[in-house]
Amino acid sequence: MKSYWIWNYGDYELFHSNLVNCRRQQYEAEVPPFWKLYDVERNVIFFCEKEIENDGVMKLHLNGKGCIMLDDIRYPSDEEIKIAKGYHTFKICVFNLSGLPSAYIESDVLSTDGSWYTKNAEGKKITVGFEKAYDSPSADVEKFNFSYERVEFVSRTKTEKGVLFDFGKEIFGFLYIENANKDAKICVSYGESAEEALDTKWSVIREHISGSESYKLRQRAFRYIYIEGDLDAEVYAELEYLPLNELGSFECSNKTINDIWNMCAYTLKLCAREVFIEGAKRDRWLWGGDAYQIFKFSKYLYFDKEIIRRSLIGLRGKDPFDQHINTITDYSLYWVISLWEYYMTYEDVEFIKFIYPKAVSLMNFCKDRTNEHGFIIAKGEDWIFVDWSEIDKSGVVCAEQMLYYEALNCMYKLSQIAKEENADYKNQAERLKTQINEFFWKDECGAFIDNYESETVNVTRHANIFAVMYGIANREQIYSISENVLKNDNITKITTPYFEGYELDAMGQIENFEYIYDMLCSYWKGMLDLGATTVYEEYDPKLSGIEHYAMYGDKFQKSLCHAWGASPIYLLGKYFLGVSETEAGYESFTVKPYLGKLEFIKGTVPIKDGKVEVFLSKEKLVVKTDKKGGTLIINGNRYSLTPDEEFVLRF
Repeated sequence: MKSYWIWNYGDYELFHSNLVNCRRQQYEAEVPPFWKLYDVERNVIFFCEKEIENDGVMKLHLNGKGCIMLDDIRYPSDEEIKIAKGYHTFKICVFNLSGLPSAYIESDVLSTDGSWYTKNAEGKKITVGFEKAYDSPSADVEKFNFSYERVEFVSRTKTEKGVLFDFGKEIFGFLYIENANKDAKICVSYGESAEEALDTKWSVIREHISGSESYKLRQRAFRYIYIEGDLDAEVYAELEYLPLNELGSFECSNKTINDIWNMCAYTLKLCAREVFIEGAKRDRWLWGGDAYQIFKFSKYLYFDKEIIRRSLIGLRGKDPFDQHINTITDYSLYWVISLWEYYMTYEDVEFIKFIYPKAVSLMNFCKDRTNEHGFIIAKGEDWIFVDWSEIDKSGVVCAEQMLYYEALNCMYKLSQIAKEENADYKNQAERLKTQINEFFWKDECGAFIDNYESETVNVTRHANIFAVMYGIANREQIYSISENVLKNDNITKITTPYFEGYELDAMGQIENFEYIYDMLCSYWKGMLDLGATTVYEEYDPKLSGIEHYAMYGDKFQKSLCHAWGASPIYLLGKYFLGVSETEAGYESFTVKPYLGKLEFIKGTVPIKDGKVEVFLSKEKLVVKTDKKGGTLIINGNRYSLTPDEEFVLRF
């Protein structure tokens, strides 16, 4: 019978996300995360009741130590146990003080799979977790399954002190050094830019090695390698990646747009690991704000719910919840909003039921951090982030209230899905919306201000973008925001692809698609013009030279492979190919393509249990889907799409 390693549901995700968050290294020092790490359950009991059809045998394998009880009789692991035909009860007890407690039964009549369960403190049955990749006794549940590809350098340049290797584009993986002088003291300097690799004093990732003729160095992100101490050593790399299928595609008549889409897709590939990490070089951490954005992008490329589910579990951890996700208030709120968007995309009811109690405790924590007006504020070590921008955070921050409003709305809808409807979330959201407009909207500015407690009136783009995105602004306010903020060059420009993605999403919602197109052809193209093969953490067109690599007070701290900047995949899929769900799981969806200045667009958008293919030119539109429930909207007309039939419209 087919067996899989089983574990306490959520612990596998937590175990591997902890490993991810504890691999950061800078300047040859290990850098742990500064937020709370949640542990797995160290002592787990698995239960199962089953009718055994024939006499047979079984052997229990454990990642840890423990035993199995067959009809209340205890047996050791790794020994063959006879099972007679008939009804039996099974209980596996396993503890592991350092790894992931898990179990596997090898048998001709019994398997470990989704029929097993654990119990929570209230005695409620919780289905176990398992992954189909771990389907043999020898499988290692503490090792994540990646794919590998050898990568050779494309150029080799000698300097006075060493050799610079260029691998042509950024990669994430292992560096191999062969035929080295074992007596040489070698300095290996990694760089996302050539300048970083060559600057052995300020390169963020570097190490000193000696004493061997061959080395396999720990996994890192780099494009350039600079080696001092051995001019003749041979070098190659091994790309490590998660073998996700790229189900989405996009192509158009503008080569720059195509190159941007490919750059963004490659960025996501390097940042898609056990969970979605924010950047490949520096942090390599699971950050809640980055993840919220990445979830949007990845559904238009991969439509893989498992990496999103793992990331959501890893971010939230366990109860008691007494610290914001990554210590950041906005990131806790993004997490709740992510749950609703996850449900709308994948319609995974069972996961929502599992995770909902954790959302409740998180929102209770947030409610305890509200003031007399119902606004969420920072307490203690809470961090109000929003963006790397000059936002007035001296008091109650408007953008934060926008997120809190949306999180409350999402919680009400999630409570319905979990069959625990709580109208208080909806009522809180309605009250908060009223308060936001009363305290933050200023007619004289035609916009929402950052902070009503400040002595100055400061308007930035961020809160106003959220007001559009999350339906806080009414029609008149949206027009005012568009004219007075979004189209106003006197309002400080956004310098992170992260929040630029939000701005363009807001522009898409008000159907200003030309603004999206022009920004892609300027802002993201600016990174391409600098030779980028992946998207930067921050990009300011006013900078020049190596100024583009500096951040956080250091010359090369900026990440040049940051997944939060891959929004063009989402923007092109949602607003140009025009595919969006209107009911959970794409039970109904719309296709509203937009051509604009382009000669043609074509591409594929993956949806639940299907896909949508779109081709649009000035002469013809062709749409095909293999799922029912689709509606095409074009030139003000609506057409029902028939599965597996091409819809063709000529102009």
